[in-house]
Amino acid sequence: MIGAGTDIVSVARIAGLVRTGGDRFLQRWFTGDEIAYCTSMARPELHLAARMAAKEAVVKALHGPADGPVPYGSIEITRGDDGAPGVVLSGDVLAFARGRGVGPIHVSMSHCDEYAVAVAHAEAAPAG
Repeated sequence: MIGAGTDIVSVARIAGLVRTGGDRFLQRWFTGDEIAYCTSMARPELHLAARMAAKEAVVKALHGPADGPVPYGSIEITRGDDGAPGVVLSGDVLAFARGRGVGPIHVSMSHCDEYAVAVAHAEAAPAG
C-alpha cells in the first residue's frame, strides 16, 4: 500500500460555493463529466460534495506535495456501470502518482444532508 486518505466536506459549504462561484467554481474543481453527472441529480450539491471529499482523500492517499495548489481537475471521480466510484488521474497528478509507484486507487464515498465523506486507498503498482 502506498497510502490511505479520508476527508469530510460540508454539503452546505459546497452549495454556497456553487451559488457564489457558479461555473467558474465548478470548472476549477471538477471535470466536465463530473459536472454533467452531478448537475443531472436532484440535489447536485450532495454529489459534488462527495466528489470533493473523494478528491481530497486521493491527495492524502498519494501524500501529494504541499508546495502549491493541487490541480483538482486532474483527479476525476468516475462512476462505473455498477455505480461504484472510481478514480482516473491525468496531467501532473498522474505523473506524480507514477513517480511514487502508485497503481490502482480505490475510493468509497457517502453522504447525508449535512456532510459527504470519502476514503481513498492507493495501492502500489504491480512489479514488472
